[in-house]
Amino acid sequence: MSRIDQKTHQIVDRLSDAFYRAAGDFNAYLDFRATRGRMFGGALPPHRWVQRAAQYPDSHIMHFSILAALILFEGLANAYFFSKASDLGLLGGWIQAITVAFTNVIAAFFLIGFVGLRSLSNPDRPFSFIAALIGVPVALSFVVFLNFSAAHYRDLLEINEAVLATGTLAGTGEILAPVTRALTFQPFETLEALLLFILGITFAAIAAFKGATFDDRLIGYGAVQRRAIRSAAHLAAVIKQVPLDRSQEPQGASNTVGSSTYEDAVRLKLDIDAFFAEQTQRALNRHREAADFQDDAARHGSEPRSRDDKPPFPG
Repeated sequence: MSRIDQKTHQIVDRLSDAFYRAAGDFNAYLDFRATRGRMFGGALPPHRWVQRAAQYPDSHIMHFSILAALILFEGLANAYFFSKASDLGLLGGWIQAITVAFTNVIAAFFLIGFVGLRSLSNPDRPFSFIAALIGVPVALSFVVFLNFSAAHYRDLLEINEAVLATGTLAGTGEILAPVTRALTFQPFETLEALLLFILGITFAAIAAFKGATFDDRLIGYGAVQRRAIRSAAHLAAVIKQVPLDRSQEPQGASNTVGSSTYEDAVRLKLDIDAFFAEQTQRALNRHREAADFQDDAARHGSEPRSRDDKPPFPG
């Protein structure tokens, strides 16, 4: 076998692999739209299929950067105060503060936002929906209690410093038990503790929002769409490498190496492109219809009424 034949067979092998991968990923994407990602029960009625493209950020780097900034800022804001109770001084206080901030932000991001809120927006999955219905309040209570305990810890450190400055010794072990004090729901005694609590809850809310918008609200939908798009792009790149000049091929020739696979691959790529183009055009038409409907309602001085057809962005 000549070097040219070996090169041709290698390209045909890559073409076959890219074709089967793209076909499988695209079929998985269509199946997900028909089942909404349910593992049991088969396809849903057509009117309940997902009729929109997945919504997700172009890059997750910004999300991770914001989370890192939240953890760093909250840790630095509390490092000095926590250092008063650490034998390692400022380093020990910074480690304590970063640990609390990391737990606060990550728990809010993953448990509340990424898993909880996204599962609550998918009632078609009863098991995950019920689990989220129970888990979100539990996770929310945990985050609030964590920030409440950290604020009480900051409060007790300030009180302890004042007690030591007066030369007296506290007769209770309350200073060493901020969690116990938090369980009694005692109010804060310093402004710094209240500000720390508000800061922690605010950062937790931001982290939960970032978790809920980290990917498409329909769990798994963004992943299957990205996989289908990547496979289609890889297939297009491999098709361009095929050393076959179709215009100079003898009429009626059917024995060219990889000819059938090449034609199937080109047809699949065109079908995928046509599908996403039609989906984009359909979304634009719905958006225009919604805008025209609102404009008509505004001109007539009435509030937009509910419509019997599908909403602008169903699914």
